[in-house]
Amino acid sequence: MSTPIILSKIDRSKLIVTQANKLAEASYTMTLEEKRVVLLLLSIVRRDDKDFKTYRIPITDIRDYLNLRTNKLYDDIKRVAESLLSRVLHIPEDGGGWLKVGWVSSARYVPKGYRGAEMACLDLSFSPEMKPYLLELKAHFSSYMLQNVAGLRSFYSIRLYEILKSRRRLKSVSFNMPTLRKILKVETKYQNHKDFRIRVILVAQNELARKTDLAFDFHEQRRGRKVVGITFDIRDNVPETPPRSIIAQPEANLPTTANDNQPALLPPSQADIEHEKLYREALAEGIQNGVRESVMRDLLASHDPLFVIENIELARKRHMKTKTKDLNLAGLTVAAITKDFSAEERAKRHEAEARKAAKDEAYATLQIEDTANEEARNSRRRDLNAKLVALPKAELMALRKAFAAEVRKGKQGTILAASFKEKGWSAPGMDALFRVFVAPRLIDREDNLTNQHDSGNAIDIPTQPTIVNGATNRFK
Repeated sequence: MSTPIILSKIDRSKLIVTQANKLAEASYTMTLEEKRVVLLLLSIVRRDDKDFKTYRIPITDIRDYLNLRTNKLYDDIKRVAESLLSRVLHIPEDGGGWLKVGWVSSARYVPKGYRGAEMACLDLSFSPEMKPYLLELKAHFSSYMLQNVAGLRSFYSIRLYEILKSRRRLKSVSFNMPTLRKILKVETKYQNHKDFRIRVILVAQNELARKTDLAFDFHEQRRGRKVVGITFDIRDNVPETPPRSIIAQPEANLPTTANDNQPALLPPSQADIEHEKLYREALAEGIQNGVRESVMRDLLASHDPLFVIENIELARKRHMKTKTKDLNLAGLTVAAITKDFSAEERAKRHEAEARKAAKDEAYATLQIEDTANEEARNSRRRDLNAKLVALPKAELMALRKAFAAEVRKGKQGTILAASFKEKGWSAPGMDALFRVFVAPRLIDREDNLTNQHDSGNAIDIPTQPTIVNGATNRFK
C-alpha cells in the first residue's frame, strides 16, 4: 500500500481544486455533504501527479468541514462515504461517446494507531478512469481556491460556480434548457420554470455574489411564453461576505461582515432583491405565528426563506386540524422548520414529477412506435404497388377477372355485389379490396418463383420476403 497523502499535513488555506472543464460540465447529483467531501478530496490532488494516491482525511477535519454536530459522528461519516461510493457521473467524450464512472473506488475507515494513523481517519481513492480529468492536465482545465465555495449552502450553487468558472474567459455562455437541466441533473425536478429559476438560478446568483470571487447576470431566451435557454454573463466579483475558513473555526474567530452602514460594493442584483423580499415575508409569517423575531432571524440564518415559508404554512395547517386547541402554534412552527415538515410533501411532489416524466416517456415511445408502424405500412403499400405494376398484363387481367367473379357471387358482401353490378370497377372501395385480394396471391406467386430459382430454373425477379411477409399480415 502506498503512503497516503494526509490532509492535516497540508496548508489548508492554500487548497486549490483543479479539474478538466469536461468534469465541470459532467452530469451528476449528490448531497451538499457529499459534494463538499469530493471538493476536499479534489483539492489534495496535484494535477502534475502521474497516478492517484490514497488520500487520508482525519475524521475530526471531516466533522468540522461538514459541520456535523451529532452524537453519531462515525455513523454519519459512514453514511456519507457509502452514499458517495454509489454516486455515478456521466462525462461526455469526443466523437459522441460518454463515460459513466463513480467518483471514488474505495473508502476505508482507519482507527487511530492502525496503519500508522496518528488519529482516526478516512482513506479515499479516486476511480482510475478519472485520471484524464484530474491528472497531468495541460489544457482545457480550470482551478479555483477551495475556500471560494466552502461557504456555499446549495449544491446547485457550487455546480453553477464550477460551470461558469470553466467558461470565465468567454465572459458569457449560453445553454438550452434541456442541456442545463441534464448537467444539473434536474430533468424531473422543478418542472415549473419559475421554481427552477427561484430555487436554482436565483439562489446561486445570490450566493455567488455574496460569497465567491465570481458573479453572474442572466437573461432567458423565450419561444412564445416558454423559456428555451439561458445566457449567463460572467464577471469577477469582490464578495460582500468574506469566504469562511476551509475547516470551520469557532464562531468568535470567524471573519466579520462589513458594517451595516458601509455602502454595498456592488449594486443589488435581481436575486438580492427577490431574496430580501422572501426573507422579509418569511420573517413576517413566522412572527404572525407567534415566534419571536430573534428566533425567526436565527432560523433564517441557516435555512432558505422559501423552505421556511413552506414549513410555516404546513405548521398552520396542522394546527388547524389538531383537536388539541391549546397546542402552541409558535412551538409547532419552530418544530416544522427545524424538523422539515415539508420533506414528505416534497417527496410526494418528486414522485408525481417522476410519474409524469415516465408517462411522458411512455407516450413518446408510443409515438415513435406509431411512426415506425406507419412507415412500415407505407413501405408495404409501395411494395405491393411495385409488384402490381411489374405483373405481366395477362396475369393482372386474370387476377382482376377472379376478383370480379368473387364480388359478383357475393363473397365480398351483397352490398358490394350490388354496387359492382351497377358501377363496375368504379364502385367505391373496389380498388382497396382488390389489393387485399391480390396481396396473398402475389406472395404465393413469389414463393413459387423462388422455388423454381432454387431448383435450377433461374428466373430473374427481385424478391423482398421480409417486406412481403409484412404485407401479408397487413392485408389478411
